[in-house]
Amino acid sequence: MHELQRLFATQEGEQAWEAEMRQSFHEGDLENLRKYLVMSLEALDTPLAQQCLATNSRSIEFEGWDDLADAIEINEGDPITGVTIAIANDPDKAFDKGQEIRPYMLLGIYGDEPFSFSKANTPQLLAEAANPEGPAWAGYDEDIEVFLDCEGLDALNTALVFHKERHFFRDEAPEQAPRRYVEFVLACWWRALLFHEAVQHTSRSRPLPGGVPVLAGMVDMRPEVMMVHGIEWRETLGANAEALAGAEMPEMLPESMISRKEVVEEKAPTGLDLRRRVAEAEPEEEVPEKKSLVGRLFRKG
Repeated sequence: MHELQRLFATQEGEQAWEAEMRQSFHEGDLENLRKYLVMSLEALDTPLAQQCLATNSRSIEFEGWDDLADAIEINEGDPITGVTIAIANDPDKAFDKGQEIRPYMLLGIYGDEPFSFSKANTPQLLAEAANPEGPAWAGYDEDIEVFLDCEGLDALNTALVFHKERHFFRDEAPEQAPRRYVEFVLACWWRALLFHEAVQHTSRSRPLPGGVPVLAGMVDMRPEVMMVHGIEWRETLGANAEALAGAEMPEMLPESMISRKEVVEEKAPTGLDLRRRVAEAEPEEEVPEKKSLVGRLFRKG
């Protein structure tokens, strides 16, 4: 029996596990999340689990990313200070059996009105995105025509859309969850990991002008987990500017004197060991799930 079959036997157990996973995403701990999910998928050892492990985030590309960077750079209005992106599935495609289903992308481009993206840190961005009444920036996106396309997730996404056991009903208090349901849940979180790894890699290798943060997630697509990407580049720019402002500068500074050190994003210590934390987690009180949390990011009003 897979360890998650027993844990998912109750709604409380599954919710506690998802809370741990979600928190780790919010903290940006993708490396340890990957290790844990690899371990869990290997223990499952099903064809879908093998398909997950064979899908590499480096094969995922965001067509239109350079166009987005250019649009931010040449925008003649107020400076662009924030971007939201998400992947979603067209519900009508669920009837197109025999064809691969590519998730489409949603994009929002914002200035500092009415929310100050330029001054917000990661916790503030995530907190505002989770505002029950919708984030302050909803309906204020700039009218800039840029289109993004996500390539590389089609096969895995299709397998999840047509998965035979996407729901688990606990009417008779079962002792364990079905193995195929555990498979579906793990594969959904793996899809989320691949997406966020791809956004992280892209935002670091080709950062948006001015260190514009990217708030990324999924709409009506399990698990709808959000992360903030690219903000470390903005913080690096700010730290360098502050250091230069307080320094006594010589009349000429040779290029050879500029020290370029790798910047490591500082994160609050998590002590993450998901296997241990899940086993020790106290069952949480069941809270009704809010529908389409990330979907509110793209609400037009």
